[in-house]
Amino acid sequence: MSAKPTPRPAPFTGFHPDGFKYFHDLHLDNSKAFWEVNRPRYEQHVREPLQALAAELSGTFGEAHIYRPYRDVRFSHDKRPYKERAALSFGGRGPSAVGGQYLQIAAEGLFVGVGSYVMLPEQLAVYRRAVADDGHGSSLAAIVADLEAAGYAIGGDSLKRTPRGFAADHPRAALLKRKGIFASRFWPVEDWLFHETALEQVASTFAGAEALSIWLRARLTGVAVRAGGR
Repeated sequence: MSAKPTPRPAPFTGFHPDGFKYFHDLHLDNSKAFWEVNRPRYEQHVREPLQALAAELSGTFGEAHIYRPYRDVRFSHDKRPYKERAALSFGGRGPSAVGGQYLQIAAEGLFVGVGSYVMLPEQLAVYRRAVADDGHGSSLAAIVADLEAAGYAIGGDSLKRTPRGFAADHPRAALLKRKGIFASRFWPVEDWLFHETALEQVASTFAGAEALSIWLRARLTGVAVRAGGR
């Protein structure tokens, strides 16, 4: 007897207004008691729209991953048990995914990013050599300039000084200092987020930063990461 096919999520018709309000309420009472009462709100108004969006975009941007709502509090001073945001990524899981696409909703609004949020040491070494190379580095600098001109913010933690082995006055010192690099857009909660046009905005934002994703993947995909790296 063949297994039943997994049902496809309903078409994406927009984020739910209560999805954003849910995170506002969670911030005021981040407790297990709140979660137990409001879990249906999370499932219906947060997770289901993300599942629908993931199904719509997976064919274009690769396998999607929706992050769990629970925080890992084992090694954190912050013991709030639930994340006050919901996130969806394409192109690999975890903060060190190479050139992936990322989306996040929270009480404040919608955040969309493309790139590598943080690079592990082995990835950083390869990245810096590529940035220092006149050909590859100039290409990245041009991509970043184009993205900024198009309205993207360029993010990622940076060192205060140029890393060892590179001149302080290197023409791409700002890029060499980066420990992660991504292009992002943010929108506060507005009515258009509640309609299917939000799908077009997310897809076009991902596509508009594809050059950065391609540059990162061409150089960092397959870089061996030592065991235990996080």
